[in-house]
Amino acid sequence: MTTLDTRPDARPDLRPDPLGVVLGRGLLRTVLQPVHDAVTGAGVAVEALLRGPADSALASPAHLFRAAAATGRTAELDRAARDTALAALAGVLPAAPRTVFLNTSLEGFTDAPDVPPGLQVVVDVSARSLLRAPGPTVRLLRRVRALGLPVALDDLGADVDVTALLTVVRPEVVKLDLRRLARRPADEVAALAGSVGAHTARTGALVLVESVEDEDDRRSALALGADLVQGWGVAHPVRPEDLPATGTLVLPTPARPAVPWRSAPSRTVPVAVADAALAHLRLRTRRRQDPVALVSLGGPAARRSAADLGRVAVRAHADLDGHGLAVLGPDAACVVLARPGRTLAERELLVSHDPDLVADLVGDVLADERTPARESVDAAEASPRHPTLTDVVAQALEADRATGTGTGLLLVGVDGTCRRGGREAVVRRMRRAVRSVDRWLPLGPDLFAVLLTGLPRAGSEGVVERVADALLLAVELAVDDHPTMSVSIGASLAPVRAVTAAEAHRQASAALESARGAGGGCARIWPV
Repeated sequence: MTTLDTRPDARPDLRPDPLGVVLGRGLLRTVLQPVHDAVTGAGVAVEALLRGPADSALASPAHLFRAAAATGRTAELDRAARDTALAALAGVLPAAPRTVFLNTSLEGFTDAPDVPPGLQVVVDVSARSLLRAPGPTVRLLRRVRALGLPVALDDLGADVDVTALLTVVRPEVVKLDLRRLARRPADEVAALAGSVGAHTARTGALVLVESVEDEDDRRSALALGADLVQGWGVAHPVRPEDLPATGTLVLPTPARPAVPWRSAPSRTVPVAVADAALAHLRLRTRRRQDPVALVSLGGPAARRSAADLGRVAVRAHADLDGHGLAVLGPDAACVVLARPGRTLAERELLVSHDPDLVADLVGDVLADERTPARESVDAAEASPRHPTLTDVVAQALEADRATGTGTGLLLVGVDGTCRRGGREAVVRRMRRAVRSVDRWLPLGPDLFAVLLTGLPRAGSEGVVERVADALLLAVELAVDDHPTMSVSIGASLAPVRAVTAAEAHRQASAALESARGAGGGCARIWPV
């Protein structure tokens, strides 16, 4: 049996079950990090930070949660940390209300917290959990909302892709960490600031910038649109009993969608109109550079048609009666859903660009228990990363630079429909048409890349044109068997027209869209 010395100055003996002793004896501690108004400098809130027994192996929150994860007690530790923080604040709560940010995990928030009167609780939800496990995180957010508690989306700078779900989360507070942002490229930080700024302008949400350590950080925080600041350059963490009086933080009330997506009106249109509306959305999505949440709607064909669409941060599927697509991003919102009509020649078509309506749809799909969680970032980082097309082009470009030759990149898009096995037959024809020295790279069911290396600088464009012509001819020879099939090709040349692999990829993508826009059955080389 473990004997515990409970004197204040004693170092606790945590053997043989360290976490069990900490939880059983109530040895968790809370320190409070003040949050100040970015303009006035006045204290307006605090963040509750978890600590274990001082000078023990479980003094830090990282060690506590690591021990909890190893023993299956994350939820128990999370609830204990929350209760410890609220009890500490209840003992020092002044007459004026104060706001506290409480961190939570996906497992820990299972019941309503016992909030002392006069205290406003904001629940911190990790932005990274939205990408690691979008379904469980959306369900957590809905539990929090059902209790009437506001939400802070924490650590938004860890992954820019999370901006695709800002409209789904509708946080009252968006948190940006200067330390994490400092590790990201300047253009990503600028895009993130723009996405957050658009969200706050539309919803009234507040921006809290963390890790403010000096005056330069304050200026950076203001440039990011900070309403609130936090960090050692603002105020050090303190014990609850040493907390100075703070003011009240006024938070916005997030608006709910006026029309839930399931009640949105549709209209009867010919099949061709419904197909064209969906084709337009697919084209716009494929050309986007910003991250989006993408939901395919319908059966297996809907999944396949959404396989090669742009930069997708979160992907989900809803098995509905119909066929369609929903796209949601920082400045993009659209759903196109064609349901069966009264006759075979008609469809009931829903088209909406209402961000709240599209967010309602995406949230419902993600919250569905049948929606699989995305593979965790930790697991992905632990396994070998498959090389991307940009990686492959970069390696080829580096080798060609060393020999003074050039690199060509062709993106081949296959469009149209055909009978069973027809698409595979056309792809085999094209693959045989490619030179033996070139690389054929499948990127999706309807998208392929051809990588040409060792090209002479003076005649590289001619080589690309001849390869493109051979691919187009291979499809033309199959036109009698597959009259609705079409192929479009976009190409780029490095280092003649593109300096980097990423630039070559972007140029070839733009040229491919130009070829498709011209009706297909042709090739374009950047610039077009």
